[in-house]
Amino acid sequence: MDEQITQLDRRLTAVERDIAVFTAEARAHYATKEDLARLEARIAVIQSNYATTQDISDLRSDAEASIQALEVRLIAQIAALEGKILDMENRHLRWTVGAIVAVAGIVLAIVRTFP
Repeated sequence: MDEQITQLDRRLTAVERDIAVFTAEARAHYATKEDLARLEARIAVIQSNYATTQDISDLRSDAEASIQALEVRLIAQIAALEGKILDMENRHLRWTVGAIVAVAGIVLAIVRTFP
């Protein structure tokens, strides 16, 4: 019976040693309070970068205001360009009419000179 107890004692001792090694290895993978504090700090930084619906709404309204301002400027510039084009057309028309009158005068002078 002593032999059975000795064998049982050796086996239990081996199991206890294995459990101690396993426990030590498992504890190496546990998260510490410092690990949790660093993780919470990283989470806080990430959350501070989140965009809220209010932020998106503000951004959208700013973009719409900028677009409207650009549209107003564009309309004003188009109107100014149309005005310049109209002035150039009128000037061209005046020069064309003047040239026609001048050529008609020259032709009339030539016809009268050589009957």
